Amino acid sequence: MTVLSKLILACGLALAAGLTAEARAEEFTAPEGKVAIHHHRPDGSYDGWGLHVWESFQKKEEAGDEFAEKQMTDRPLKGVTWGNPMKPTGKDDFGIYWVLDAKEFDNGRVNYIIHKGDNKEQGKADKFFLIKDGRDAYVNAGDKKVYQSKDEALKARK
Repeated sequence: MTVLSKLILACGLALAAGLTAEARAEEFTAPEGKVAIHHHRPDGSYDGWGLHVWESFQKKEEAGDEFAEKQMTDRPLKGVTWGNPMKPTGKDDFGIYWVLDAKEFDNGRVNYIIHKGDNKEQGKADKFFLIKDGRDAYVNAGDKKVYQSKDEALKARK
């Protein structure tokens, strides 16, 4: 069977099952115990973009204060280095996303940089969000803000 035949067959099965292209590209949201960072690029070019992500050690009640004193030095998640960022977990109708275990962030603060080599997103700044505000964070390319909902991120594009 040729690749084209397989594609036609797959599309036919999806249509028979009542699935549209839109339904197959449903929005991913982080399940209980996980957090997700979603990244949208208007050009749809995601090759080479990765996530540098780390745990910081402010007290939980001070996690939202970027200048709060830390009890220990920041620590990247296991297997993550600047030269080896976390690869995207998946792609949905918003863009690519990364899924992380919430338990990796004891104080509830998820620190990250979306980057491609030394090209950093979001104004070249370290970014974070608090799990208590939502398990999903949405980032639009070229926008410094972290959105807590897909709707907010979509509205910001206009």
